Parts: sequence; structure tokens; C-alpha cells
Amino acid sequence: MKLLKKIRFCPSDSRIQERKKKQDYEYLISHGVETEYGYVTLLGHPIISKEPNSHIIIGKGVTLVSDTKYNVAGINHPCILSTVRPNASLIIEDGCGLSGATISCASQIVLKKGVGLGANVCVYDHDFHGIEPYNRCCYNSVKSRPITIEEFVWIGANSVVLKGSTIGKAAVIGACSVVVSDVPELCIYAGNPAHFIKNIEIDLDAYNSMFAIE
Repeated sequence: MKLLKKIRFCPSDSRIQERKKKQDYEYLISHGVETEYGYVTLLGHPIISKEPNSHIIIGKGVTLVSDTKYNVAGINHPCILSTVRPNASLIIEDGCGLSGATISCASQIVLKKGVGLGANVCVYDHDFHGIEPYNRCCYNSVKSRPITIEEFVWIGANSVVLKGSTIGKAAVIGACSVVVSDVPELCIYAGNPAHFIKNIEIDLDAYNSMFAIE
């Protein structure tokens, strides 16, 4: 009597991809993130901490890299997305990419379309601790001002963006910089505190097409 050979079932690439989409979506939704199925790709699991009545909203085509094997720049920890006060709003728009980034939001932080945060970038719209010794343990007593990072900004590894800053369209922040004030469109800033280095030369037609400017 012939023995039947055991047939090992190998799922197709499309089934593996769909399973991954489902797992990523369910992970985010279970942590209170507002997004749609298939919008976000997780490479490793981010750390998500969300206050009640706050919002973490993530758009389409976003990638969160939370494991150093997926980024040769060497991220130090998973992506961390947190809201620390009720009514805080953290918004990551379409096409953004984050690698081991930390975003902590007490009022509002917006990453617009196509923003890239290099390895270990930190974005804080609050001070974490007050200057006064008796106020250093309470989030509710610290100052907070919104942060906006405009379309197609690139922020280099290990940089920090602090409260009240707006970074203009397509600007570049050099690695290990500390942004404490507004950065104009199409400029390179670097240093601590970050300061003007030079303007970015562009093909105007190609640039305008990115933003559908007539």
C-alpha cells in the first residue's frame, strides 16, 4: 500500500501580503489609531500611548519602521507615538515615513504629505517638565504649542523639533539638529539651535507639479 505524501501548503505572496495588512491594521486600531485598512505598513511594532479623548490619525501610504534590521541607519528603538493630554491631535498625512521616531503631542502635531523623519528623530510640542522644581512631574502644568511640518520636509537622523515650530515645504533639517523656531520653505537648516545653511536649488516646474501649482 502506497503512503500518500504529505503536501505542504505554502500561501501565495498575495495571501501573505493581505495577512500582513490585516495584522498591521488590527494592531493600530487596537491601540486607538484612526486609519483605514491597508493604509499603514508596520516594520516592527510601534509603541502607541494615547490619552482618552485625544486623536492619532494616520493617512495612506505611511511606513513606520520600528526595528533596526529594516533601516541600516541604525534606529535605537521602535517608533513611539503618544498623546499626553485629552483633546491632543497627532496627524500623520499620506506618504510619510518614520524610522524609530518619537512624537509626543500635548496640543497638535501635523506631519503633512510626504514628510520623512530619519532615524531617531524626536518631535515634541511640549516641555515634558516645568522649569520650576515643584512643576516638573505634571504634564498639565507645562507649556505646549502646536508643531506643523509641511509637505515633503526631510529631517535628518537624531534631530529634535521643539514646540511652536513650523518647518516649511520641502525644507531639509541636517542630522543632529535642534529646531526651536520656524524654518522657511526650501531651505537647509542645521545645528543647535538649527540655523540657516543655504537655499535648496530646484527645477521650478518639477517643484510646482508636486503641489499642483499652476
